[in-house]
Amino acid sequence: MNEMKKHKGLISVEFVVAIGVLAIIVGVLIAMGNSYGKLNNNLWARHTCYAAGQAQMDAIAVTGSPIDSEKFESLWPKVTCRIETADGTGQWQGLRQVQLYLSMKVKEKDILIQMMRYLPNDKGASNDN
Repeated sequence: MNEMKKHKGLISVEFVVAIGVLAIIVGVLIAMGNSYGKLNNNLWARHTCYAAGQAQMDAIAVTGSPIDSEKFESLWPKVTCRIETADGTGQWQGLRQVQLYLSMKVKEKDILIQMMRYLPNDKGASNDN
């Protein structure tokens, strides 16, 4: 009869160890999922900033003026865009340099993107967004 009690204790220990190992595996999977989620959010924010910047740059290149600030805000509500223009120098003389500074906040991290293009002088933003 003593042998049965020893076996019951052994089964209980095995059960506790199995639950512990399973808890560790689940904890590691949760930590990995959280890390991949943060990475995905940052990459998506970068993608959004690049898309907004490319659209803004294309609008300036085609129409000579940036996207209306209200329209820009409705399309990319979390993205801020600052536009700077200057005359080209050196081999770029005769062209207009357009620089975009785009930013977006993702949780506690700021995503900052800078884009630049040289355009003919008749194109190029004169007002900032």
